[in-house]
Amino acid sequence: MTFLKNYSVFCALSVCFSLLLSGCSEPSSQSTTNTTAVDVAKYPWAKEHKNHPEWPLEIREEVYGDADTFSTPRLMFWNKYKGSEVRTLWSSKLDGSDRRRIIPEEVFIQFRPVGLHKPARSPDNRYIAISGYINDRATRQLYDTKEKKLTTMSGGGGHPSFNWTSDSDNVIFYANGKHYNYNVSKATLTQRKIIYSDELFLLPGDKEFLAIKHDGFWIHKFNGEVVRKVNFGFPRKWRMKNHRISPDGKYLAFMTHARPKAHFHWVNIANPEIEHSEKGEGNGVIFSLDEDVTLKFGYNPRGEVDENNKPVTYSIITQTNILTGEQQVIRTKEMRMWGLRSIAPIAITNQKAQSN
Repeated sequence: MTFLKNYSVFCALSVCFSLLLSGCSEPSSQSTTNTTAVDVAKYPWAKEHKNHPEWPLEIREEVYGDADTFSTPRLMFWNKYKGSEVRTLWSSKLDGSDRRRIIPEEVFIQFRPVGLHKPARSPDNRYIAISGYINDRATRQLYDTKEKKLTTMSGGGGHPSFNWTSDSDNVIFYANGKHYNYNVSKATLTQRKIIYSDELFLLPGDKEFLAIKHDGFWIHKFNGEVVRKVNFGFPRKWRMKNHRISPDGKYLAFMTHARPKAHFHWVNIANPEIEHSEKGEGNGVIFSLDEDVTLKFGYNPRGEVDENNKPVTYSIITQTNILTGEQQVIRTKEMRMWGLRSIAPIAITNQKAQSN
């Protein structure tokens, strides 16, 4: 349904129900006017719609298999709309537009996700692996966006480090200090030889894992055998955090903390010498699907004012070529729609659409 300003309709039996704040008029010789207030309980974001009539009044749902939605890569992120007490997963295009709810809030009433544990979406977009609690018991769940249901893969706590194989049929994760493979088509759980890590990444091609250590990383074959060890030589008190791998498996980026100023680093995995670092510039950064490019999600610089000299705040995305330093800044689309805050992306999904 499209909502437009001053939208008038002729209603049978002389009844006119307005979807806007101003009401509408029945076209008659007596010029009778009926006005009905917007049901704010149903549309708690009505104010945002009034200010931006191009935004839909009702929340858009992500529909699995929809050709238009999945014609481009998508961002996946946690958020909640105005009036909701429950966060859920959303997706959008890379510029923040076309925001869609992936999972209904009802799912997370009984199942309480762990926000610090990153969910992981299968390459075919159908399944999402999520860590959380049901009745105060730690669990690993699989949400099917086609059938709209949860499946328990295993119990167990700790950081899961979810990884999907490229065929979307296996999700690999930790639980209670053990390493598992859940096969989706067979609904079977198999224990794997454990690879010890602070966080684990399955590299493109499904042949090797990158295991994060205290101040470096190890490369393992898929069967767990160690291939290579890399040590950065950081002081013991420094902590590596917020690790991310570029989609092509070329780069590792991370933050170092517990030092006078947090730093953002990136290294070429094949030649991992620490030559690139920036003070405190890594929060909100993920790798783009474009080679050698990162995306940083944040806000415009402080000090900007409008024509009335009032402070202006808006969400921006900074694209940076990490080899040349060249940057491009764009505004995030659909900011504050439905009361949603700015995007803090977990990952770029539907990556295969990049080449379409």
